[in-house]
Amino acid sequence: MTVHDAVSPFAGSPISTRGGLIPDGMIPSGYTQRSIRDATVVAHGSTMEFFEEMLREKPTLHQWASRQPGVRTMRGRKPAYAVALPDSDVGVVVRHSAHGGMFASITKDLFVTPRAATELRISWTLRHVGISTPRILGYALYPTMAGQLWRADVVTREVVGSADLARVLSRHATAFNQEQSIDAAVILLRRLARTWAYHPDLNLKNVLIAPAGNDELAAYVLDVDTLRFAEKNAEWMNVRRLLRSARKLFAKHGDPGVATLIKRLGG
Repeated sequence: MTVHDAVSPFAGSPISTRGGLIPDGMIPSGYTQRSIRDATVVAHGSTMEFFEEMLREKPTLHQWASRQPGVRTMRGRKPAYAVALPDSDVGVVVRHSAHGGMFASITKDLFVTPRAATELRISWTLRHVGISTPRILGYALYPTMAGQLWRADVVTREVVGSADLARVLSRHATAFNQEQSIDAAVILLRRLARTWAYHPDLNLKNVLIAPAGNDELAAYVLDVDTLRFAEKNAEWMNVRRLLRSARKLFAKHGDPGVATLIKRLGG
């Protein structure tokens, strides 16, 4: 199957504004904003009550999560923590925002304009148009330098039983059928193309594979804060970005599953 065959038949119904369906400065319906201690908090529904309890115990949501019994650490740019909300069985992942790229060692986790609000608007838009991404339950912004710079934590629902595509396609993976996982990733690419959504960092670790019921699998897109809509060439840009990641991983490990993905995408 070529790249065109894998993606183009589902292109259409584009979103014509780069930031999605929620204008800058607004929060989606169902979310509220509140000041808790020194933090500015945006949360969905009753999640605000959990955030209040967490911030009464610790200065930040990320610090609270790191100290919980049974916490699971997820490695990335910064450690993320998988925990349950206080006195509940709701599993969440708490991430601390940090810069990437060549200036990351200088800018670290300080933002003039935190990306958390943008990430929420983009995530809401993706879910609204049928593109799977973990639900953002809320975020907290912490001022520094009298509000001139900010730090941020983002809380999402945990996608239970999931694994990133790099892990799924490794030679030692056993959790998911690799062909079905690739099918799910191709469907994700089609849906992104249909809405003109381009993900500048669409690598194999930013595609999450999870059970979807009836022995089917679904692919979720992660790290959507830099994703932008209104890109007419999104289908080719996304595929090219994912192929670049797959080729790099194949050169390092030579996993047959990754080779299959490369072939499937016409690379």
